[in-house]
Amino acid sequence: MSAGNDQLRNELERKFEPPIDVLLDPSLLVASRSLDRLTDSNVFSSQTQATLGGTPTQPRLGELYVPAAFYRLLTDETESTVQKSNLWDFYRGQAEPAFPEDVGELLDQNGVEGFSGKVHADLQWGNAINDPDRRERLLMALQEELSFLTNGGVLLSRSPAALTALRDAGLPTVDVGKAELTPELRETLTGIGYRTPADVCSFAVSSAQSTVDALTGSILRTTPDTILYHLGD
Repeated sequence: MSAGNDQLRNELERKFEPPIDVLLDPSLLVASRSLDRLTDSNVFSSQTQATLGGTPTQPRLGELYVPAAFYRLLTDETESTVQKSNLWDFYRGQAEPAFPEDVGELLDQNGVEGFSGKVHADLQWGNAINDPDRRERLLMALQEELSFLTNGGVLLSRSPAALTALRDAGLPTVDVGKAELTPELRETLTGIGYRTPADVCSFAVSSAQSTVDALTGSILRTTPDTILYHLGD
């Protein structure tokens, strides 16, 4: 188990080596307060210029994305339709809603594109989303987030709603939510624009085989290829 935990730690360190490809979870965008914080942050400027000790360095961020299903919702629907959609409601939760045109303008101004990925047909979406046949766009967004993580990217989020849905759909998860962030990781998150990194949910996929084996042997009744872990509050 310790070897797997060491591999988890090493994988996390590699994920935060710049430039970092990042997917913005829609929960950051559909809530008014978090959209304002994101707009005022250094996230977008971190793509083009970063400094460390006053010396220019390579950009902290690589490419910025949102789920393609979310991007299509903004471009294909009217404002009233967007705010009434299952996808918008799921990611907003109880937060005060943002205006869809403000979200679209922010993404367009900063060249944020939609990310499409493969479908994970083996997950049991009916356990996570009520009436999945009528929530096709939401399910696609969740699958695109999982595909982005599986391909080595990092997801920044306001809420754990997506992680909870993936867990309920059957993806094995490990929650390290209350663990203190290392100074290096805190510095990295602050450097890419987050002033209070402890409030950020960061998700990543691991293939640490010994940890997976230990979990499947004593806790889980499945044999997963990956486990999903969650850092921060």
